[in-house]
Amino acid sequence: MLIFLFTFFISFVGSIHPGPLNISVIQATLQKGFAAALLMTFGGVIPEIIYGYLAVEGVMIFEKYPFIFILMQWVVVPILLGLGIQQIITSRHDKKEIIFSKSTQTDLTLGATSTRKISKEEFTREVSIRGFFLSLFNPQLLPYWIVILVSYQNYSFLKISDLSDKILFVMGTSTGAFALNYVYAYIAYKQRERVFKYINQNRFELIIGWTFVLMGLLHGMKLMY
Repeated sequence: MLIFLFTFFISFVGSIHPGPLNISVIQATLQKGFAAALLMTFGGVIPEIIYGYLAVEGVMIFEKYPFIFILMQWVVVPILLGLGIQQIITSRHDKKEIIFSKSTQTDLTLGATSTRKISKEEFTREVSIRGFFLSLFNPQLLPYWIVILVSYQNYSFLKISDLSDKILFVMGTSTGAFALNYVYAYIAYKQRERVFKYINQNRFELIIGWTFVLMGLLHGMKLMY
């Protein structure tokens, strides 16, 4: 249980810095509601489980095929730039207010304000998949957990030695990330009216768009230099 508690805390604190998933969860809360943000968060924590498991198993796959990890690092650049550019274009050309109703869900596309009718199952699947891929292409996850595991070896009560230790470690990585994004979504939901009181929705979408573009450019520069 100490392994779980320490890993939960580290995952929670490590997820505080702004990232594609965090920002998208906040935006989903403000534009589509608290339930949509939770669905996106559920999808986003699945890669935490995957990378946590790969890290605890010694990342044999990435040691055997290092080009996969390198490719994933580069793939995130066009994804962030594409999300940001699309968001900026949407914020400038669509001035209509997003309509919320029980029978109509907004399009999953970030910032889109169409009122295309989709089923509850489609909406759930699309939002979850979006959260999954935003987190999957986070190049920091795997190295982060490898470093944490190495540091665990310095403490006897944190050493990963059997299957139960591995399971509790992976549970800690995923539940910590989920808890942090839940907090982000809850705060955004409670402060939704105040946010749009000072920043109209189109301007908010523009800010989100430029944030994604900046993140993509900074990550690309980091890879090149």
